[in-house]
Amino acid sequence: MTTQSGRDWLDLASPKPEAAAPPAPSRLSIAQREVSDRLARARSGAARAGRAALSPVLAAAAVPMRRVAPAWQGAAARWSDRLGAHPLTARAADAARRASALPWGRALGLAALGTAGLAVLFLAWCAATLPPLSGPALTTRTVAVQAEDGTPIARRGTARGRSLPAEAVSPAMRAAFLAAQDPWFDDTYRLDAAGVAAVIGQAFRDTISDGPRTGSPRLTQRLVRRDLIGAAPGEARSLADRVREAMLVLRLQAGEDRTRILARALDLARFGPGLTGLDAAAHALFGKEAAALGTAEAAYLAALTRAPALQPDRDVTAVRALARDVLDGMVMRGDLSAARAAEAGRTLDGLAPVGTTPLTRSGVPDLVLAEAADRLGPEAPRDAVIRTTLERDLQAMAEAAVERRLEAAGRGGARASLLILGPDGSVRAAVAGGAPLRDTPEARRAGSASLRHLGRDGRPVYDRVVAGPAPAAERRTALLALLAGLARPPEGADDPASRDGVFVGTIGDLLVGTIVSSNAAENGAGDGPEALFQDVAVQWAKAHPAPPAPEARETARETGSTARSSARPAWQNPGERTAPSLTGVPRVIDTGRLRLEGQAVRLVGVEGQGGSYAREFRQYLRRREVTCQPAGGPDLYRCRAGEQDLSEVVLFNGGGRAAPGAPQELQAAEANAKARKAGMWQ
Repeated sequence: MTTQSGRDWLDLASPKPEAAAPPAPSRLSIAQREVSDRLARARSGAARAGRAALSPVLAAAAVPMRRVAPAWQGAAARWSDRLGAHPLTARAADAARRASALPWGRALGLAALGTAGLAVLFLAWCAATLPPLSGPALTTRTVAVQAEDGTPIARRGTARGRSLPAEAVSPAMRAAFLAAQDPWFDDTYRLDAAGVAAVIGQAFRDTISDGPRTGSPRLTQRLVRRDLIGAAPGEARSLADRVREAMLVLRLQAGEDRTRILARALDLARFGPGLTGLDAAAHALFGKEAAALGTAEAAYLAALTRAPALQPDRDVTAVRALARDVLDGMVMRGDLSAARAAEAGRTLDGLAPVGTTPLTRSGVPDLVLAEAADRLGPEAPRDAVIRTTLERDLQAMAEAAVERRLEAAGRGGARASLLILGPDGSVRAAVAGGAPLRDTPEARRAGSASLRHLGRDGRPVYDRVVAGPAPAAERRTALLALLAGLARPPEGADDPASRDGVFVGTIGDLLVGTIVSSNAAENGAGDGPEALFQDVAVQWAKAHPAPPAPEARETARETGSTARSSARPAWQNPGERTAPSLTGVPRVIDTGRLRLEGQAVRLVGVEGQGGSYAREFRQYLRRREVTCQPAGGPDLYRCRAGEQDLSEVVLFNGGGRAAPGAPQELQAAEANAKARKAGMWQ
């Protein structure tokens, strides 16, 4: 290319240098070009055919889009302008530019990616370690608690029932279980985005909501949290347990219907310590198949699932109170009419599991078992036997005496408790009129003293040599503490009666304590605690007759008679003993008898009355100090509160009758009450 003189631009007309000729194409390149041309023509034909087929559809879809597009584009433009003009948008864009220019911006991105990866790994680990839907494996174990002669008195341990389909369970049991666990189980529930979020939120809460609008997942959530994962109520749960709970609830809700979820919940529910599954509970507690359970029995079992820590044959009163709430829930759900619920409630008043006795309700076997658990070791045996100091015959006497005392009181809310301790502080007999014994230091010592023999899988583990007698003051203190525990009102009692009196006495080398509720005295039982003690003492004396005196044995040998002599020993002082005076705040037995300084006192010249007169007399003497002087008899006293003669006060107010031979001033007080028609003379 050349440039002519006098010009400053290129001479385009000048001849161009000849370009080098391109190399001749090879055969391989010609074949590749032909293949590519054919493929291009095939793709073009397919594209034309596809456009021809989709053009009607796209045209139809484009019609509404054309209508909406202008408005949408306008709205988008307006919002874009607003966001672009906002100061925060400019600041955010500037911060993003600066962050992208800094090295740590990339580090933050990598950290976010690493955190996301760890979260995925954590979720995968939780999914891989989910507990099986069949529940934890349980080994059947049996612990037999025996009396001193080897008679079984209680049975504890663990048992797992068979899996039952929902059709093999009585309708009453299914309804009672739902009333106890999830009354809104039949509500509609959708596992959509909101439902999944609700399940996850509930899994991260420490309590499960009892209100409506929760639907089916509540029963599923309790099944997973309590029976599959094994989290106790109020127990701290880890993050992994919460995630596993959400996974299992979603899995069950998505993969199983409600009937199957209900059957699984019944198979894994706990019906008391160590008793898992409805099949095991029905056989162990009522000796029945699950299909034969009645309404009251179903309510009792369903109540146990609400408080699995309750012992079925010990906490009977508390379980009955919960069972009444279950009956109310069945009525609310429409599974039971009010009339049938009332009938089931009456049946429930006398219902108790098989093997329930006053001794099991006292809680003594469980105290001995708790003491023996330390000696059994951390690994529970398959079979264990615990021998105690409880005397079967003495226990039968105590139960019969309490029953007679309650019959005498008319059972109008009366309660009676009795406890007998041996010389070493061991429990020989116990009857609970209120709640069972709590695990207190005194109860632990009594349980330890009551343990005689412990066997584990056929091998003896512990044999206790009978200890020496405990100090009298220590044994009396322990008895009063235990007796107060036996007499406290049970949980769920509608109107617990207050204790009226305590009596402590000895029968041979046994220390006996009794408590009778105040209603017993009001219903005509009189001095209930002392009468209960005397009843047991008489029965014990008949079963353990005293050996005859030496003089009587000699007379029996000479005459052939077996009668016992009641002659006074020669060394006994024939003179009368002067009774000491007594001072203190008394307890009213009736209007003619007080208990002062642990001694029964009869008011001179008064035949006392109980009931309302005794209550009024108790109110009159409320926290007042009384001084009593002996009046001739072994328990006859002349008592005064300040300057008032209590015998005269009782007779003047018509609270009793004048005894035969009463002094003239007391007869005059009775005549005055009759004239005024006061008290019992109305």
